[in-house]
Amino acid sequence: MYYKSVNRGLSFTTPGIYALVLVFVCGLIAVNTGINALFLFLASGLSLILVSGLLSEAAIKNYEVSGFLQQTAESGKGFELLLVIKNKHRHTPIYGFENYAIKTLRKSIIMPTKPKDSYGAGHVLSLPARSSKTITIQMESMERGLYRSIKFLLRTNFPFGLIDKYKITEAKGFLTVLPKINPELYDRLKSDYRKRVAEQDDDREFFSHKPHTVMEPARHIDWRKSAGKPPRQWVQKEYRSEVAEFGIMLTTNWGAMQRAVSSESYEQMISILRTAAEVIKDASRKLVLTHADGTYTSGYEAISQHLAAIPAFEKKDSNWEKPDSKAEIKGVYLQLDLSPDGYQWKSYTSHDARSQSGRRS
Repeated sequence: MYYKSVNRGLSFTTPGIYALVLVFVCGLIAVNTGINALFLFLASGLSLILVSGLLSEAAIKNYEVSGFLQQTAESGKGFELLLVIKNKHRHTPIYGFENYAIKTLRKSIIMPTKPKDSYGAGHVLSLPARSSKTITIQMESMERGLYRSIKFLLRTNFPFGLIDKYKITEAKGFLTVLPKINPELYDRLKSDYRKRVAEQDDDREFFSHKPHTVMEPARHIDWRKSAGKPPRQWVQKEYRSEVAEFGIMLTTNWGAMQRAVSSESYEQMISILRTAAEVIKDASRKLVLTHADGTYTSGYEAISQHLAAIPAFEKKDSNWEKPDSKAEIKGVYLQLDLSPDGYQWKSYTSHDARSQSGRRS
């Protein structure tokens, strides 16, 4: 039974039920026979159950979850969540706690002590007085989104294993569950991207001279200017090209995404954007994502946060989260247009931060 007013749940374990039945049977026999030894057994059994309840209440009262550490996971894959726990009691250690990350919280007072609809569970064998530590929760896959709190059911049958006592708490933290990566698109886009980078690297032109170091190849040394000089005074040619140092600007049809008729097609488009962002991040290129209202998000981390925060299909018509921080982009960008049918490389565009300002959304 769970009592929301005091945030406590109580139920007897299987050994506890057997012990309670045995105590009451002995009590009935003692009343009918008058054997003093049975009265002593009855009193001892009831005292054991009472002490068990008092000690478990003292333990669960001083046990709390401080929060979970910042982490990133991927939709459709299990992961490990780092949970910070604490024992507030000054003198008494705590033993035998279980922590269940619950998906939904029942409104009825009858609640299982081992919830079946949980993301995962972690166990604490012992925790000294006035101490805290980090435990690992083996989590099942979660839906895409930004999770700033997770509800936990904290359960213990300390000290004798007769009574299960539990409470509900909400742990705060930063968990980002990113959209899935499309493996086929990832491999195809990565291969195509490498070819385009190789083509642009061949277009570099002579820019200036710079001192040669032993860490750089000898093929760029300007032997005409270096003739007659010791090795430490050799110079080499430096090649640059604005286009060769381009970034990637991701574009898509946001209106088509919001008009999606199924959750599968809706999430597929978000997954395509995440896959493209992952390819560009692995290539260490500047990355920008454009939006329907002309604003943009700059950088892989910010783009990942935005993709995770996009409302679920059921809420796609609601206002999308748009942080009011601002970003600036400048330089040359190669446009990569993404759609459910695939992707298309488009023309280069040059951006001047002095004439444009964008809001990261």
